[in-house]
Amino acid sequence: MSAPQAVSQDQSAAMPPFKLMAQITAYRTSQCIRALVELGIPALLEQDARSVEDLAQATGTQPGLLDRLLNHLVNEEVIGKDDEGRYIALPVTVHLVPGHPRSLSNWVACELDPLLWRSWENLTEQLRSGTTAFDLAHGSAFFEWHAQDSEAQKRFDDQMNGASRGIGAVVVQTLQFEPGTRLTDVGGGNGSFLAQTLEKNPGTEGILFELPRSSEDFDPLFEEMQRQGRATVTNGSFFESVPGGADVYLFSRVFHDFNDEAATLILKNTRRALAGGERLLLIDMMANDAQAGARGSSQDIFMLTQLGGRERTAEEFSGLLAKSGFETLSVTPTASPVSILEFRPAV
Repeated sequence: MSAPQAVSQDQSAAMPPFKLMAQITAYRTSQCIRALVELGIPALLEQDARSVEDLAQATGTQPGLLDRLLNHLVNEEVIGKDDEGRYIALPVTVHLVPGHPRSLSNWVACELDPLLWRSWENLTEQLRSGTTAFDLAHGSAFFEWHAQDSEAQKRFDDQMNGASRGIGAVVVQTLQFEPGTRLTDVGGGNGSFLAQTLEKNPGTEGILFELPRSSEDFDPLFEEMQRQGRATVTNGSFFESVPGGADVYLFSRVFHDFNDEAATLILKNTRRALAGGERLLLIDMMANDAQAGARGSSQDIFMLTQLGGRERTAEEFSGLLAKSGFETLSVTPTASPVSILEFRPAV
């Protein structure tokens, strides 16, 4: 057999670019990770090295088929293999174990579920018609669908709760309020962020303003704040009105869910609720030039397809606020992916 020949420059130029090929096929690895998490294999590997036969028996799968999936994830460095051919956890694998402080397992379960996955099939049609891909796929908007689908709502809440705890733990270090301050978290989900803010600021009280939801959905720390008499819930839609009477209004990762028209309506309803002198804090990713790489644009396109929303730069947020009668006071970066933009009614 002759020795392999080096690829000539002309031949190399004729080959497809490998980075593009990897981008096209990235979904294959994503779905393998989803299967890995659904089968609970990361947690099994965290306990000990396992043969494929052991893993197949524990997960009710066929060894030969499972071995092929696991071998691919070894090549992708999601899991490892020892000298005896047993599968092992790598340092990165722990982030796929449920319950780990920085686990991504809820993110995997939500984002790679067929409910969201099918939206991408309609991206081209969204670009033509302007109708959100999720709506085209399911005949219903994202939040309307989740209000009727308890399993989907739980997946979404679990993902958001994990993100809120992680981001909130960083952001609340920057939020300081005097005892007696009344906070309203507008569209605050299950109360995780508001609860962390109240815990960090003794003597404060808070209102969670959100659509009706089961009491079982609330964050445990928020429930504790309710028991202490420091937190209450007001149900309603910020597309109709926002309750008055607070000293501080928090908007944590709310506006990126919506297009400019919907965000403007929320802001105008907020302005009608103000008596004067309130602090208004917008907590969100600011897609500035330094973040305008693949990570920021990937998040932006996700918001486009699933909710019809978008990520915005600080300048775009300021422009949006100005159209609704507000002015930006400051933008404070944090050690998390989000910044804190303080604003007030324009003088």
